[in-house]
Amino acid sequence: MKHSFKDGKIIVNSKFYEKAIYNVSNTKISAIFDGMGCVPFYALGDKKSYIGKMSIAIHYNGKPTDFCMPKRVEMIGRKQIVTVYLPDGNKFIIKSFLDKSVNAVFLSYELKGKNNGLLEIALYGALINASIYENQVKTEETSISFSAPINYQVENQSIYFTLDKSCPQIKACLICGEKPNCISKLLNDFNLYEQSCKDEIKTVKVPKTLNEKEKAMFLSCYFCALENYKEKDDFQAFMAGHAYLMPMRTYFRDSYYTVLPMYNGNVDLVKNQIITLSRGISSDGNCPSAVKSDYSAYWGNHFDSPSYLAIMLYDYVRYSKDKDILNLRISNKTVLECASSAIEKLSQYADETCLLYKNGKFNKRDWADEVNRYGYVTYDEILYARALFSLAKLYDILGVDAKCDEYLKWYEKVKTAINTLLWNEDLGYYVNFKNEDYTENNLSIDTVLASIFNIADQDKSIKMLRNMEKTLEVKNNENVKVQDFGVMSVYPFYSNIYSATNRSAQPLHYHNGGNWPYYSALYSYAKRKFGMEYKNALTSWFFYNVKKGNYTPIEYFSPIYKDGSLLQAWSSVAAFVMDEYLSINFFD
Repeated sequence: MKHSFKDGKIIVNSKFYEKAIYNVSNTKISAIFDGMGCVPFYALGDKKSYIGKMSIAIHYNGKPTDFCMPKRVEMIGRKQIVTVYLPDGNKFIIKSFLDKSVNAVFLSYELKGKNNGLLEIALYGALINASIYENQVKTEETSISFSAPINYQVENQSIYFTLDKSCPQIKACLICGEKPNCISKLLNDFNLYEQSCKDEIKTVKVPKTLNEKEKAMFLSCYFCALENYKEKDDFQAFMAGHAYLMPMRTYFRDSYYTVLPMYNGNVDLVKNQIITLSRGISSDGNCPSAVKSDYSAYWGNHFDSPSYLAIMLYDYVRYSKDKDILNLRISNKTVLECASSAIEKLSQYADETCLLYKNGKFNKRDWADEVNRYGYVTYDEILYARALFSLAKLYDILGVDAKCDEYLKWYEKVKTAINTLLWNEDLGYYVNFKNEDYTENNLSIDTVLASIFNIADQDKSIKMLRNMEKTLEVKNNENVKVQDFGVMSVYPFYSNIYSATNRSAQPLHYHNGGNWPYYSALYSYAKRKFGMEYKNALTSWFFYNVKKGNYTPIEYFSPIYKDGSLLQAWSSVAAFVMDEYLSINFFD
């Protein structure tokens, strides 16, 4: 496959049989387009996903087509366009796209060119127990409707139709999971939805400093965030990705990074996210890892979740100047009180050092959920300090001096303790974690937050970043004998057999050295802040994955293990970093 980039599009030139998997999503559904005119995946939030298998066959002028025919696949936003080059100069053009809020996949099949031709198309395995009724092919769970009049037939879970000079184009809507009462209207308004899809792309403010490759990456990452925004009644929030719809839920930590690109043009969605998370805080301040669509807790209390809410609230108020949200009532508390109560509850884990102490030898309760990090975990302490700072600033905005002073003093104590107990001058970085049994002194990418959130001073920041450059960037680490795949999450690998578990038990896998693009982006942010070369860490992971056929931002990856999931929301934070006008002084 040959890859190129133009006008924000990722372009693939390949053979017809080669799939180009493209994940898309909107406020109601998630779907996959395969680069061959099929929809192998379709999921509606909190409901069973659909399809699983779907394939296509085309015959041209009465003969089977060569599956090695050349094609061009263009991907941008919620849209994929496939152009198949037929033998006589005609083209078979397939468009697949989503509107930003409709439960429907829109499809267009078109024969285009100067020569006469007959194109016969079969979609296999598209439907189960299908039957024709009023120009709609229906099943118990799925409906697909075509623009009339057309010549089609349904047999054995397959649909057959033709395109020629008299009927060169067929438009279709695919609906799953609910009664398709509006499907005829959707077809009638097909062109309006297609134009809306195009217009949405044009409204995104792309930084002018980016070249063609970077523009395509920026839009891919930006839409990765935007497409993971879902709405179900008053539950309005960002999902973590395609795999997080059953049950439909939003995570505190994932959404913190996901909303950062949204300060470019979609600040209202950030506000919705904060309100949704605030509703997930219990009356006693208990904060789960995620909030389900019915506002119940998902996955017990984690040590990083409360801090992310306070920090997100501070970011939002500081950027938007909307201080009214602080007094917005959620049940019997204001939004600010929700954030404060979560931090007060978290503070019960603090000991005489003022740092949080994660009890239990098998404690996985933060983002590294396959690593037993117990005792003082630098990552969690950094977030805790930033949350205290954020609350102090928010109470200062409201003129509540006593609360401001209380949280500011608390913050200074935690900051001092981090730099006293967790910084190792001989190593030149913060240790990963320490407890009464041992110290895990490998270098963990998540400690880069100390530089971003101003916990580390300039001297410590530069020392740590130089060591990350030498140790975590694969190209500079002579001890890691694999192809250069960017930035590892930790190195050396975990030293204690009780630490890393499951996937992470293997070196270079998951939290034990895999590349997490959102941290690659955050690392590049810190490098830029201190005048270091940062572009490689920021962008290389994206283009590395494009070459592998991963056309939306990936969760994590390694050259020797199976890839993580695609359209993973927090990997979109790269778009925030690429937007220097927005991000360069964002955390001051």
